[in-house]
Amino acid sequence: MEVKQLFFSGACFFCLTKTEEAWCRDCERDFIYEKSRCPVCARHSLHKDICGSCLNQQPPFSSTEVLFDYQYPADQLIKAFKFNNRPELAWRFADILAKKLTKKEVALPEVIVPVPLHKNRQRQRGYNQSLELAKQLGRQLGVKVSFSQCSRTINTDPQSTLPMKTRRKNVIGAFSLSKSKIPEHIAIVDDVITTGSTVSELSRLFKKAGCQQIDIWAIART
Repeated sequence: MEVKQLFFSGACFFCLTKTEEAWCRDCERDFIYEKSRCPVCARHSLHKDICGSCLNQQPPFSSTEVLFDYQYPADQLIKAFKFNNRPELAWRFADILAKKLTKKEVALPEVIVPVPLHKNRQRQRGYNQSLELAKQLGRQLGVKVSFSQCSRTINTDPQSTLPMKTRRKNVIGAFSLSKSKIPEHIAIVDDVITTGSTVSELSRLFKKAGCQQIDIWAIART
């Protein structure tokens, strides 16, 4: 029996139709479909051009890949993945994202780095959803996952509870890098990108330490 069958033998998350996946193909068409996005930040952009925001101020990362927008019905999947003890959904997210990256023939990183949770938050939740996603991506793409390349040293307020304008300030100084060798090319994995403050803060740290290329991989973009 395949790993995915161990996880998903049952019904579609949305419509309860019998399926061996986390959700059925019919429901998937409601939230995973081709959209024109900025190749740098993954915001909606006409003709897949670099958006005005990224042209005006280049982010500290090179590119962003996401699966879908953080809106109904797909937001229910993210909430279940993060807060309702459904870490096994990482397998399906990673399966689709890995196929997307392979189809685009992107240069794979040396290391995949999940956005770390503070130890208190991880103890409360029971797992780090970004780490679960990163592990599955690493298996499917054949890329090493770093569990200790960086850590969250400050237990900040959850970004989702804060106004947009204060999110960047909330994560400044929240992370630190280990003393291990910094790879030249990494992919930072997160679940949802909203303002991009978290991945930007991490990217700045890695760039300052000598990393040359930083890609962002996430499930959803607001």
